[in-house]
Amino acid sequence: MKRTLLAAIFAACFGAAAIGAQAAPAGMPTVKPYHQTIKDCAVCHTEENAVAGNKFVVPSDKTCMGCHGDYKAMAEKTKNLPEPNPHWSNHYGSGLSCTACHREHSQSKVYCNECHEFSYKIK
Repeated sequence: MKRTLLAAIFAACFGAAAIGAQAAPAGMPTVKPYHQTIKDCAVCHTEENAVAGNKFVVPSDKTCMGCHGDYKAMAEKTKNLPEPNPHWSNHYGSGLSCTACHREHSQSKVYCNECHEFSYKIK
């Protein structure tokens, strides 16, 4: 199990989708274009994230950080935006969940715009 999960994470991070990955069944939700190399739902929807045995819940931030880096790394990548850095909030620091803004199977949203009017474009 652990070896399969590590192979799936490696495949997702490095685009080697052929390593232990399986195609998503017909009728499953689509993923964003930049995650098209991920063919195995278990890369993000893990036993560790399961709630009452259901793996298909919102992944934890730890799962996102496995490929995208921690808050500090993301804040560094987005530090030169013309508006406040969305990955280092003046209100939440690094305490805001990745999924507050980023949605894989539906339209992402700028959580900050619940109060502010930023022009961030979310991938």
